[in-house]
Amino acid sequence: MFDLNPDFLTSMRALLEPSDYEAYLQALLEPPKRFARVNPQKRVPDDAIRSELGDFPFLPQDASPGKCPLHAAGAYYVQEPAAAAVASMLPPLLPRGAAVLDMCAAPGGKVTGVASARPDCFFMANETVFSRTKPLLQNVERLGLRNVTVTSLRPDAIAKQGARFDAVIADVPCSGEGMMRKSSAAAEEWSEENVRACVNRAEKILDSCDAALKSGGILLFSTCTFNRAENEEQVLRLMARGYTPLMPAVRFPHAREGFGIPEAVRFFPQDGGGEGHFACLLQKTGKDTAHGKDTALPTSPKKKRVLELLKPITNESFDGTIIELGAGYELLPPLYPFGVFPALRRGVRLCEESGSVLLPHHHFATAAKADALIDSPDFSPADPQLSAYLRGEAIPLSAARGFRILRVCGITLGLVKVSDGIAKNHYPKGLRLL
Repeated sequence: MFDLNPDFLTSMRALLEPSDYEAYLQALLEPPKRFARVNPQKRVPDDAIRSELGDFPFLPQDASPGKCPLHAAGAYYVQEPAAAAVASMLPPLLPRGAAVLDMCAAPGGKVTGVASARPDCFFMANETVFSRTKPLLQNVERLGLRNVTVTSLRPDAIAKQGARFDAVIADVPCSGEGMMRKSSAAAEEWSEENVRACVNRAEKILDSCDAALKSGGILLFSTCTFNRAENEEQVLRLMARGYTPLMPAVRFPHAREGFGIPEAVRFFPQDGGGEGHFACLLQKTGKDTAHGKDTALPTSPKKKRVLELLKPITNESFDGTIIELGAGYELLPPLYPFGVFPALRRGVRLCEESGSVLLPHHHFATAAKADALIDSPDFSPADPQLSAYLRGEAIPLSAARGFRILRVCGITLGLVKVSDGIAKNHYPKGLRLL
């Protein structure tokens, strides 16, 4: 086992009963667990996922989901089991049409879990560190989500727009005590000073979350750490401001209650439910922070050209607002609520301009409605042509000339352009298998 900071061990010994502490140390010798969370927007038979990974929903140690077709098509998302459990706490509490903010979203595990479960709601996935928005965008695209806006804003900049959200996810940066079995860096970087810095940083983020959350709204607060200062003490601080803890709709078999806060949930590796997590649902009371008018985004004058490009590929009508964003065009869901915020992605990225040419975008392919596609070849996950496609190769294909969307087990995967029985590869170069 890697070396652990003696001060950290002292803190864990004070947190746990002696036998529990010994069980925790023993659990650190075991390999970390990975969990495949199904995407309800792209359902395939469980046996298909099990065949691809070797088991399901918990992955074997030798599983390589990043090389698997169903993973590439967004049938499932691999994450730490406790994090997946935490994400499942919020969907039952959301009203239809809710505007939801994930303040610290990258790489997207929690926000995509909630957004895929509630396609009738709107989600703003914010990541302050711009470099981390790339994997966030890739996961939103891969899962084919239509209801996620991606932003890279400071929390206080969001707060200045007032109380606009019905729910806020605050998976705040923390000391990572729950990740030590998964990452040796978490053990190497731990210090009492870092814990104090994380407490202070989380307080500022939670202040911004509070300003952005409507009265009566729900806050899902979580960390991947164990100490009380970053967990229960933050909840008590919120309660002093008028927040009320809520009991989750489902109690998880591998979770414990929070210390002194029975509504909170704690995951420890020795309990078999994952690496380590803390979470608490809280409802806000009090007055809203005032905000200005919502901003309506105008439909692009090139909407007709966009629709003409997509018409041979799908029968979908694309009712709604098609906007310009950068060098591309995106479809916004009706009643879109986030126009006031600068964004990297607002809806489904339909296409992009390349010089004078308009090209369909990968996000359009992954989010397309499979039952509306025109001449869309469907492959088995084990088909060697599918493996060649994921490597970026051209493949022989009997399909109508022009852009087509490939499917695997009936769910959308990516684009090709067919000519004379050959499908030229349009799978993004950064996603191709080596």
